[in-house]
Amino acid sequence: MPKMKLTHHFLINYQPSGKRIEYFDSLVDGFFVRITKTGKKSFGLAYGSKGKRYTIGSFPAIGLADARDVAKKLKIRVALGEDPQADKIAKRREQKPLSVLELSESYKERYLPKLKSSTSADYKRRIDNYIVPTLGSIPAHNLSRRDIIKLLENIAEDQGKPIQSNRVRSILSSMYSFAVNRALVEHNPVKGIKPLGKENRRKRYYSEKEILSIWDAFNEEPEPYRSLFKMLLVCGQRSGETRKMKWEDIENGIWTIPEQDTKAGRKHRIPLPFLALDILKNISDISGASDYVFSSPVLNNEPIAWLQKASGRVKNNSGIKDFRLHDLRRTAATYLASLRTERTVLGKILNHKGLAGDNQVTAVYDAFDYMKEKKEALNKWNHKLNEILNYNQKQAKIYHMKR
Repeated sequence: MPKMKLTHHFLINYQPSGKRIEYFDSLVDGFFVRITKTGKKSFGLAYGSKGKRYTIGSFPAIGLADARDVAKKLKIRVALGEDPQADKIAKRREQKPLSVLELSESYKERYLPKLKSSTSADYKRRIDNYIVPTLGSIPAHNLSRRDIIKLLENIAEDQGKPIQSNRVRSILSSMYSFAVNRALVEHNPVKGIKPLGKENRRKRYYSEKEILSIWDAFNEEPEPYRSLFKMLLVCGQRSGETRKMKWEDIENGIWTIPEQDTKAGRKHRIPLPFLALDILKNISDISGASDYVFSSPVLNNEPIAWLQKASGRVKNNSGIKDFRLHDLRRTAATYLASLRTERTVLGKILNHKGLAGDNQVTAVYDAFDYMKEKKEALNKWNHKLNEILNYNQKQAKIYHMKR
């Protein structure tokens, strides 16, 4: 380690040697300049019996004279028994309290990517629209129950959005559970706060006459919307999962939904009933070249992304003023139950953990069970649906002839 009187002229004209080197100053003991192999220069002070180092700053952002002055002051602190480098590290560790905004950003970055893309997008929207604008500036460890209740009351009562209030509460609780697990906060202040919004679970399903009207409205839709709507009623699966149906996931009459595409987070196998197979046969000429059965008419080799407009047309054309897409799944489930489908089998068809009676153990062992029972139940429902459509159509024709 060469020692010399450091000068501005030396530093400004030094040519990189291709290796890292340190030059110690002969005027101030322990003061040095470190020069990297690329020519970057930084000042420091070596002190103590164990050769501790304190970085002062980079040249030319800090000049030689100023760096020497800092080194002299640091040496005085060392003489008084202080440890400048230890103090610097301690001060760096004294972090500014984490705000709710900063917590939300960490939650978005590290937790939300683990969720389904649609769920992740929904969480982000509620965080950005409700949580951050009201609570973002509050230190995360200081968020009080009163702060939370005030927010939820505003959403549920002042804005008249009770369901939204409940969803925001769940997301905020998830954020704090995430923070507790990572030692960012000590406790979850949302725990113990009950949902403020009263939720009335929808029980709507369609009568036989309504099914006929809705099916006729389906037939007025262009493909692939027509076939997609029919598949929802025929199989009773979730819209988001059905929209992503791929040709490669169908083999020997069985449709396998990958676990990353299911709400339950587990692989789901559906033995396709005869009406579903007819739908696939009819639409294969249209979307057979795509990876997706119900391929987007707008985006190349992508599934249908949105059904709001098409669903609105079905609502208007069917005359069912309270038509909702999810009611098709509930209708299929209701008729399956009316055909005396056992609760466990019904749960397996719907991939609903509660109905199926699954826990972590049984879910593993039952993954490929009940295929025979599921197929029999779905075909019973398809026969019933076929009967509803054909019988009502015949009745309509007889009635028309009598008139």
